[in-house]
Amino acid sequence: MDANNRKDKYIDKAIVVLKQEGLRLSLDEIATKMGVTKKTLYNHFSSKEELLKECIRSISSDFQEALSGLDDPNHSSIENLRRCFSRVNNLFMVLNPIFFSDLMRGNPNQAMLEHVVGSGFFRQKIEANLRKGIENGLFRDDLDVEFVGNYLAYSVFGYYINGIVNNNPLISKSYFDDILGYHLRAIVSEKGKQFINNSHEAIKE
Repeated sequence: MDANNRKDKYIDKAIVVLKQEGLRLSLDEIATKMGVTKKTLYNHFSSKEELLKECIRSISSDFQEALSGLDDPNHSSIENLRRCFSRVNNLFMVLNPIFFSDLMRGNPNQAMLEHVVGSGFFRQKIEANLRKGIENGLFRDDLDVEFVGNYLAYSVFGYYINGIVNNNPLISKSYFDDILGYHLRAIVSEKGKQFINNSHEAIKE
């Protein structure tokens, strides 16, 4: 195994630890929970800060991969939204609230969503999704794409993350399904409503 592959392996192991334990662990504690020595980590990372940076970058990449399907040409805009929100939900479910709390505490002057979820990337993809939905008649043709894209990019994930960190009882495991259903009702056309109704009937069958 070459050095790059070994480094990636240690990043993956560290992410498993950090997702559950948060970011406040010392490098000694991270190494112990990973089952390696601190010296081993120092052979690949110059500091705890570099290790954390690489882990956060990897987690961010997972989120961006989930979001990339928003403008998948092989599915409708509504299907792409459902697939995307389901994948994002799965990613969030394995992240301990401590992780978000520590990340926000350690980066008070930075946009948290930009670092982890990638709200700028999400905004770009959601706008492409909205335009495709309008073009195909599934979304209302009077939508302000830029406004709706910005609103969804910052409100949906921001509300969820702040709710998790602050133990908001309104945040449930079905949050992303619920919030998507709510917003879809606001943006779909009559054709879009019929598409959703047909989808529900197909699921029941």
